[in-house]
Amino acid sequence: MNLIVHKTSIFTGQVTAPSSKSQSVRGLLFALLASGKSTLTNVLASDDTQHAIQVCKDLGATITQAEGKIIVESRGIPLPSTAQLINTGNSGITTRFIMPILGLRYHPQQPIILDCNEQMRSRPIRSLATALTALGMTCAYQGQAGSCPIAVSGELQGGIAEVEGITSQYLSALLIALPCAPQDSEIRVHDLHERPYVELTLSWLQEQGIYFEHQRLGKMDIYKIRGKHRYQPFQKTIMGDFSSASYLLAAASLFEGSVTLQGLDMSDSQGDKQLIDILQKMGADIRVNRNDIIVHGGKPLQGIAIDANEIPDLLPTLAVLGVHASGETRIYNVPQARIKETDRIHSMTEGLRRLGAKVEEFKDGLTVSNSQLRGAVVEGYDDHRTVMALALAGMQAEGETVITQGEAINKTFPTFVSLMCSLGAKMELINVAQ
Repeated sequence: MNLIVHKTSIFTGQVTAPSSKSQSVRGLLFALLASGKSTLTNVLASDDTQHAIQVCKDLGATITQAEGKIIVESRGIPLPSTAQLINTGNSGITTRFIMPILGLRYHPQQPIILDCNEQMRSRPIRSLATALTALGMTCAYQGQAGSCPIAVSGELQGGIAEVEGITSQYLSALLIALPCAPQDSEIRVHDLHERPYVELTLSWLQEQGIYFEHQRLGKMDIYKIRGKHRYQPFQKTIMGDFSSASYLLAAASLFEGSVTLQGLDMSDSQGDKQLIDILQKMGADIRVNRNDIIVHGGKPLQGIAIDANEIPDLLPTLAVLGVHASGETRIYNVPQARIKETDRIHSMTEGLRRLGAKVEEFKDGLTVSNSQLRGAVVEGYDDHRTVMALALAGMQAEGETVITQGEAINKTFPTFVSLMCSLGAKMELINVAQ
């Protein structure tokens, strides 16, 4: 499908942010590992969470959905799964988080194939697989070494392992599963990126009463996790997602009007809430209240330098803001943006250049200069964040902007088009004739 976007003049109204994908998937997997009935409210409805739900079912959980709640009933560990194949679609978080959990099954010596869609097959898992081997499991690649599909067997026993820090998902995957291992564990992480996402995981461990220690030595982080824990069932409401809300906040700042955004919790560990501070530094008029965030848009923005190491998912949004800001906006120290659903540094450079922006690409980021945009056909790279960020650019461009593979928004933000249009955007998804 193509996402067709026309220039926006007024962006105003009240809207509730979509719920957090990161918290939704964590909630489902903690509920899977807990023995008993857990209730999650306000879980995000998206492709990624649907894959996480299916994985939980494949591993023995019973899941019912009613009245805005998801009820997960599980026998806990060892997981009573007899599945021979699990497919996680294009969900990187589900793929990586589930790998160590596969070592907590009743019959872990029976291999289970973990597969995914083509896009996820191109994303790396080698460092996590190597760590799992040190922790008692066996990982056998079924295709290209270092990526899915992979046959996983063996018990997650615990012990000492090292993992790369280029994506926080490797570490979070281990932190979720290792408390349930029979032995204590020590995980050493080199050059850890995306620390706020690790804090999200640790907050779940704290709520479960899990004992862990953290030590930081130069560029190495050491996590010690006590084993033999059993997760307890829980009830939790998933709060709004600052990553998805970034498009709403950015648009509200770029265009004339006043937008009230509800459903976000500033005390949540999500790193992407940093966007509010970044926008304020650039000159946006944003007021954060107890129950909402109010943005008075259309104020002049000034380009700044942004270290995006902790907030890689914001890189596409920040790049579009740089087009509107005076001077230059430099986004740096975010090399991991190249190993997301697509190489986002490259996808945003190419897309914005096609729309007429002045962009300089670097190994770890990019620099965007104030530019006048004109509509064009741009590649969405089947990446939800590239598509939504380029839609923001299209809202600024003269003429019509066509973004290919617009259906990628369903991965995390299926209601993106309807919410944006409710506030004044002019965009629509259309089927492309075969």
